[in-house]
Amino acid sequence: MRLEEIKLQTSPFLEKYLNGDEDAASFFDYKEPFNNREFLTRQRELKHHTFPRNELTEYLYSYNQKIGTSVKTLNNIKKLKNSDGLAVVGGQQAGLLSGPLLVIYKCISTIQLANQAEKALGVPVAPVFWIAGEDHDMDEINHVMVPKNDTSKKISLKAATSVKSSASQWQWNTDDVKPWLQDVFRSFGETAYTNDFLAQTERILNESDSIVTFFAKLLSYWFSEEGLILLDSGDAEFKKLQSNFLEKMIRNNLDIDQAFRTQTRNLNDKGFNDPIEVQENNAHLFYTKNGERILLFRNEYGFTSKDKDFTISEDELLKEAKLYPGKFSNNVVTRPLMQEFLLPTLSFIAGPGEISYWAALGKVFRHFDRKMPVLVPRLSITLVSQRIEGLLSSKKLKAEQVLSEGTEKYKRDWFHENRPVETNDSIETVKSDIIKSYSQLVKLAEEIDPKLLPVTEQNLNRILSEVSYIEQKMEQRVRRKVKVPLAEFDEIMLELKPGGVLQERVWNIYQYLNEEGSDLIKDLIEFPYRFNEKHKIVFL
Repeated sequence: MRLEEIKLQTSPFLEKYLNGDEDAASFFDYKEPFNNREFLTRQRELKHHTFPRNELTEYLYSYNQKIGTSVKTLNNIKKLKNSDGLAVVGGQQAGLLSGPLLVIYKCISTIQLANQAEKALGVPVAPVFWIAGEDHDMDEINHVMVPKNDTSKKISLKAATSVKSSASQWQWNTDDVKPWLQDVFRSFGETAYTNDFLAQTERILNESDSIVTFFAKLLSYWFSEEGLILLDSGDAEFKKLQSNFLEKMIRNNLDIDQAFRTQTRNLNDKGFNDPIEVQENNAHLFYTKNGERILLFRNEYGFTSKDKDFTISEDELLKEAKLYPGKFSNNVVTRPLMQEFLLPTLSFIAGPGEISYWAALGKVFRHFDRKMPVLVPRLSITLVSQRIEGLLSSKKLKAEQVLSEGTEKYKRDWFHENRPVETNDSIETVKSDIIKSYSQLVKLAEEIDPKLLPVTEQNLNRILSEVSYIEQKMEQRVRRKVKVPLAEFDEIMLELKPGGVLQERVWNIYQYLNEEGSDLIKDLIEFPYRFNEKHKIVFL
């Protein structure tokens, strides 16, 4: 494997944050994410707060042993029981077959940053991956993208129910999932590794009662030997730890919303867009009734659903939070706050969108006398297979050029330089000769009867149209002769930047495991990345 680093245009806000722009940095408590001094300051800050370490580690032991774990992961859980123990936290929704590649990169980022921080600070630092199991948007997680006919194709798994329940509660019949799984693997194409990977994945599927369990078991299989700790935010046992903090969120609900809205206005005043939708009287909490998650809104009676078909008083909601915390879940505003209450979070591994929305949360944290953790951008990686590297070389292209500009310009340039026959000059000469000769006919028609001039013009256009027609036919034949080389430009684009977006947001790790073998993830984990503002290109 070989690594190159390049600067890529990302989101405007992220670029400003990474470049130290004062306007962007003003929304964060720690403004230099790649500076170890920020970690030292955050370490001191966390000493002022207490965390439910005993209850947390008991849950983490239980959950990680249930999904399958390693001695190293269990030892990392012990670190969090230590009063000096810290966490580097990453997280994502539970996608099928682990979702897009960026999930793998978040796990690697979390592991590597925790290791680096532990060496730098001299205290225990554990890598924790927060699975957003309470999310209910199945359309975002119920599919895998595969390459098909020069484009990306979505292979979706039909939901067992239309009820908007948490993903952790989305029960499934594994026999219904297996045909979908086999269809995905067929789409990857058969290699020497395919049958073993399919059998292995089916074994894990057979032990998984939900999409979240399947996701967690896959991550544990790949990353537990590296010590990655997993938790499911939708797990009823984990929610029991949240009861006291839910009560705080309910009692301070108006303040939380006002702090969020004020910070969003401040973002607008600095010229930034709303990173999170602002809704009037949003309580930023979900309540589950009859298996369906209901986003709560404040009203004069307490809290209600958006459609006003469910209402509950604040006292009743507080009682529910105390007795039945499993009925509650956080939204995008309160989830980071709950993480702050439960975990001694040194740093949060964030994607571009996450960094933007955390910018709206500073005043929410400060309302509870807290600071946001150090926000470190996750590793952003593009994988280049040996075949694609060969195609790039044959076209005298660099991966950086494709990621920055695409291939269309280079494809056109190559065609003009390599077309086997040049037709343009000949066609233009023929058209010029026809027009020149035809002018004599026009003069003759005009002498006979000037009314014939429109007819001669129509006739000339018809003749030139026929010449253009044969030009198109010749052009088609020329293109056929260079069809394969031109298609190779499309193949490069499809792998490196499908649909014009980064590969990591589209393709699944199994697509590459199927070609490269099971050592790929281990090699990616062990690669010595640097946390900086640069995009990584890994040549396999």
